[in-house]
Amino acid sequence: MSDRAVKTRKWLRRLSLKWTARLIRLCARLLPYRFGVWSGGLLGTVAFYVLPRERKRALQHLRLVFHEKGDVWVRHTARRCFIHLGKALLELMLMNKERLARFVNIQGEENLQNAVAQGKGVVFVTGHIGNWELLAGAVALTYPASVVAAPIEPEEVNDMIVGLRAGMDVRTILRGKPGASRELIRVFKENRILGILIDQDTDVESVFVDFMGRPAWTPTAAASMALRFGAPLLFGYIRRGENNRHTITVEGPLDLMRTGDDEKDIIANTAMLTKKIESCILENPEQWVWMHRRWRRQP
Repeated sequence: MSDRAVKTRKWLRRLSLKWTARLIRLCARLLPYRFGVWSGGLLGTVAFYVLPRERKRALQHLRLVFHEKGDVWVRHTARRCFIHLGKALLELMLMNKERLARFVNIQGEENLQNAVAQGKGVVFVTGHIGNWELLAGAVALTYPASVVAAPIEPEEVNDMIVGLRAGMDVRTILRGKPGASRELIRVFKENRILGILIDQDTDVESVFVDFMGRPAWTPTAAASMALRFGAPLLFGYIRRGENNRHTITVEGPLDLMRTGDDEKDIIANTAMLTKKIESCILENPEQWVWMHRRWRRQP
């Protein structure tokens, strides 16, 4: 494919994303919450059939991990994954603080309290499990919270997502943007909770650790910052349950390996956190992003 064709394809993709986001946002404003979430599930079902590349990738990754399962289970789980993500999108667009309090509950909130009480800031690690955006919003109902996120293209979609987080009192630190490093340091000075997702292959400081039986390029920022700033480290995840209610589980503060060998400690602690994410995914496989190219880089 020529460079011009690639650029045209990217331009068309960004344009379609922008107008799709506008249309979904407009529709979401007109819908009652429960019907809106149901509509999100319908949107996810449609996406499963009209996005062949993402569907194929999800099916491949599910077969890779659950090789003992049959094709019927794999396809059913992949479709449920798309439905879940469609619901998650509409939930984010329809969410407000009153609904967060009604539809999301936290197990292990005392662990949050104990971590914040140390006054050093908190590193909160999770993955793209359940509706992770609601996890941040529910925590922010009680505690000052920030999240680290990669900028999304096109910019209009990025601004929309950042604005939706802000409506839940979640501050977004956009990776690679001017001032991001200062914002990260301010998190610890202001004793904020910093949410970091470490379950995707991205172009950030990373190491290879085992994930689902294969090496996976995994961000080290969470372990690195917890060690550097002496901040307590929490692990948590959110799970969709019956009637589209959500439960957050919080563990910690976790004991970190501290041998004095920074490189060794960062790898060991990143591997430990990755195993926790893996366990959550295996318990709720339909609530993870199987279309992500998690193993695209190999040693």
